[in-house]
Amino acid sequence: MASAARAFDQHRGGASAHSASDTSSIDASDPFARSMPSELPPMMFQLRLGDGRWLSYAYHDVREIECRDAGHLRMTLATSPKTSITIEGRNLRDLATLLSLASVRWIREADPRAVSRPEDQSEVIRITIESDKATK
Repeated sequence: MASAARAFDQHRGGASAHSASDTSSIDASDPFARSMPSELPPMMFQLRLGDGRWLSYAYHDVREIECRDAGHLRMTLATSPKTSITIEGRNLRDLATLLSLASVRWIREADPRAVSRPEDQSEVIRITIESDKATK
């Protein structure tokens, strides 16, 4: 019986509260953070806006991800009311791919007072959230 308990403890995997909050490998200027391969995929992604708000959305609500070019990404969410999130920046193709795989933990708007990231790296300049108002 002890070996069964030990086997259970050894094979209990996935994200824990400790691993989900571990940010030691994330640079403070990174525009987004992805989940690690050893973690379970996150249920939600978080938007960290320049005005200090943090908003979280469930991945199961994402209905469409449109990446028009490397600097414009638009997501449509099936929420009530219907919500569209537009992300503008630079080199956002990797972010679009990771969002499609439900592997992004958070996305952060760049601080306009901070030094800009190098041209060859991703940067999120603006996040816009629009909701359709339900009419009755």
